[in-house]
Amino acid sequence: MRNPLSPVTYFQRNPGKVLPMGFVIVLCVFLIASIATMVNSIDLTILTIYGYTRSFTYAIPQRVSLRIPEDQIEVMRADPRIDRVFEGSIFFTNIKTVMGRFPFVVLGLTKDNRDYLLKRVGTELKSGRMPAEGMPEAALSEPIAQNKKIKVGDIIAGPTDAGGISGSPVPVRCVGILKGPVWFAITTKSFCDTTFITTPRTTIYTTKDPKDLYAVNSAMLPNQNKQNGKLDPKKLNLLSYQNLVAELRDSLSSMFLIMGVVNGTVIFVISLMSGMLANIYFTQRISEFAVLSAIGYRRSQLIGRIVLETALLTTIGWAVGAIVTVTFLTVFKTAVFEPRGLIINPQDLYAYKWTIPIPFAITAFAVTTIAYRLMKLDPVTIIERR
Repeated sequence: MRNPLSPVTYFQRNPGKVLPMGFVIVLCVFLIASIATMVNSIDLTILTIYGYTRSFTYAIPQRVSLRIPEDQIEVMRADPRIDRVFEGSIFFTNIKTVMGRFPFVVLGLTKDNRDYLLKRVGTELKSGRMPAEGMPEAALSEPIAQNKKIKVGDIIAGPTDAGGISGSPVPVRCVGILKGPVWFAITTKSFCDTTFITTPRTTIYTTKDPKDLYAVNSAMLPNQNKQNGKLDPKKLNLLSYQNLVAELRDSLSSMFLIMGVVNGTVIFVISLMSGMLANIYFTQRISEFAVLSAIGYRRSQLIGRIVLETALLTTIGWAVGAIVTVTFLTVFKTAVFEPRGLIINPQDLYAYKWTIPIPFAITAFAVTTIAYRLMKLDPVTIIERR
């Protein structure tokens, strides 16, 4: 004989009635986790685009000059933690992001500095070749090529670019695909210097120990109180990882606020609806608990069974929902989302924490429903009706 107080007794005898409630939990977890993951894609996009600046930092002069003043370069070189300081050139290619078209920097470097930076960011040539000196050519990381839907031989920037920033007065072709952990794009310095005559030159520096880069950035030009840094903010702008991420997050603060409100509203509504469905689910079973109460089981025992049963149901439903969400987002990540500029992490634990209100809402509604009804029931009346 099965134990009437076992949390699995009802599941074993009435699987057809349990499965719909379990499906609701799976669906709630899927909806909330998917929405939260996509909202988090805004910040993940920022971190991905600027990921290469975790390995080096570059500075651009203020509008009064095309190059960083020599005295500022000497300040960089004077820091014993600095490994190399060198000049580079830049132009832009437009990429698709969740925020719209966005300019991604293409660095123009000498061969020596190019090889040095590629090694520093852990990137190597996967296919094609490196850009030839002085030619309108570039090599892009594989994710950028996928984002722009181009292959070796296609044009990555030109005078007819739509949206973002016009990349180049002449068509620039992709001649190589790079493979590495960060998004990266390179061309030759000689091409940039002869083509982008009025574009400011950038000064790049790296540290001997990559772990020191953030500390050096803060000492050179802190994100807050820039006047306290070693460099003069009136002469240059330091495009460090901290500064770039902080500035872009600040410019998108309104979008973050709106998405946060929408996300919170959806979570509240779904949690409330799941609780109300749990209320209906357990209300339909009130006669079961009334009979158990009438034959001698204490109300505390029945409420304990409800808690255990709900915990088991929500745990299984949450686990299945999480698996479904990860599977769905993983399948669609490379096929649908990333080519459209939506960079997501299917295993983002931050997104799944928003599903925690679901089991609490279901348990609260279930316990409240049964406890209230049991207080109103008379066991003798239940027996007489049978």
